[in-house]
Amino acid sequence: MLLNMVKVFAQIGYRQLKNLARFITGKPLSLPSFGSMTLDTDDVYIARTWLKRRCDWYRFDEIEHYHAAFADWNGSAHAFSFMGGRIALSAAIRALDLKPGDEVILPGYTCVVAPNAFHFAGITTVFSDIELDTYGLEASQIEAKITHKTRAILLHHLYGLVCRDYEEIMNIARRHSLYVIEDCAQSTGAEYKGKKVGNWGDIAIYSSEQSKVFNTIQGGIAVTNNNHLAGRLQAYYEQAPFPDNDWIDRLLHNIILNYYRFKHPHRWWLGDMVHLRYRNKNLISTTLEEERGICPRHYGRKLPSGLAAIGLNQLKKIDKYNERRRQTAKKWDHWCEVSGYKKPLVITNSTPVYLRYPVLVEHVKKQERSWAAKELGIELGVWFVGNMHPTSRIVEGCSNADIAVMQCVNFPTLLE
Repeated sequence: MLLNMVKVFAQIGYRQLKNLARFITGKPLSLPSFGSMTLDTDDVYIARTWLKRRCDWYRFDEIEHYHAAFADWNGSAHAFSFMGGRIALSAAIRALDLKPGDEVILPGYTCVVAPNAFHFAGITTVFSDIELDTYGLEASQIEAKITHKTRAILLHHLYGLVCRDYEEIMNIARRHSLYVIEDCAQSTGAEYKGKKVGNWGDIAIYSSEQSKVFNTIQGGIAVTNNNHLAGRLQAYYEQAPFPDNDWIDRLLHNIILNYYRFKHPHRWWLGDMVHLRYRNKNLISTTLEEERGICPRHYGRKLPSGLAAIGLNQLKKIDKYNERRRQTAKKWDHWCEVSGYKKPLVITNSTPVYLRYPVLVEHVKKQERSWAAKELGIELGVWFVGNMHPTSRIVEGCSNADIAVMQCVNFPTLLE
C-alpha cells in the first residue's frame, strides 16, 4: 500500500513539474481531450445525487423514461439500454436469432468488442474491406464474401460520418435476404435523408461510453423499428442482470472523476487532486480479457437508474454538442485544404456529427505525433492502431483497412 502511494505521488509530482515547465515556456497547460467532453457540472451534480440514492439504483421508472426519450429523439420505435454498445450488440444477435455456425460480414477495421460479441455467441465473423472516404464497408467487396451460411451484415458509421455505401449495402442485404445491424457507436445523431442513422437496418446499436458522442462512462443502446425484434430485445433485456452495487458506485464516481480529469478548465491540477481521492474507483472501457477475446465476468449487464439519469441529461445537450463538432470540422476542412490532405467525405443528403475528424497522413506523422501539439495545439488521436482496435491484431485481405491503420489520424472536435 505504501509503495503504491509513493508511486502515485511520484507520478503527480512528475506531471506537475511538466506543467510548471509548460507555464514557464508559455505552452498551454492542457490540450483538448478526446473523452468525456460532454460532461458538465450538471452531470457531476446528478452523479453526486445518485450516489446518495442507493436504494433507487435498480428502479425502472428512470430507465423506462430514458428508453422512451432516446427512442423519441432518435426517431426509433423501441430502445433498450445496456452497459455497453457491445452488450447492445449481443442483444441484437439474440434478437435476430443468430446461431453458432452462422456467418456475419463486418468491416476489417473495427473495435475488437464487435467481433468479440459474435465470437462469444459462437458466430463466425467474415471480414470485408472498407473504403477510405468514410471508412465504412466497401459495398463492391461484400457479395464475394456471402455464402449459404451468411445471415447478416454489420455496417458501421465511423468517426461520426455516414457510411459512403449506405444504401448500396442495404440493397445487397435485401437481394440476399440478410439482416442489417447498424453500428452507430460513433455516430449517434448523424442523419441521412432526414432520418437518423440506425433507422435503416433491422437493428442498430449506439454507445454512451466515455469517448463517444454522449457519455454515461459505460453504456449502450439497441434500437429497432420492428415489433417482433423489439419483443426479442425485450426478452434479452429482462433476463440481463444489473451491475452490482460496487460497479454502480464506481461508474457514478467516474462521472465526477472524468469531468475533473478531462473537461474542467483547471484540469491540469484539479484532475490530479480528484484522481488522488478517487483513484481506486477508476474504470477502463476495454479490459485485457476482452482484448484477448475472453468474455469478462461483468459482461451482459443492463444500465442502472443512476446512469440512465445521466443519459437523460446528456440527451438534452447532445444536439448542441454535435453542432459544435460540425463547426469545428470546418476548421479542420480548411486545414486539409491548405495542407494538401483529403477531407473525409460527407455523402449527399447526410449530416455527420464528427465524433472525431479523420485524416490520412504520412505514416511517420501517425507514429511521431508531437507535430500536432506544436502546429495545431491539439493532441492527435490514433483510432485505429490495428484492424481490431485497441489490439494490433491483423485481418488478412483488407488492403484499405491496412492503409487506414497505418495512416489515419483523428483530430478532436470539441475544443476549449
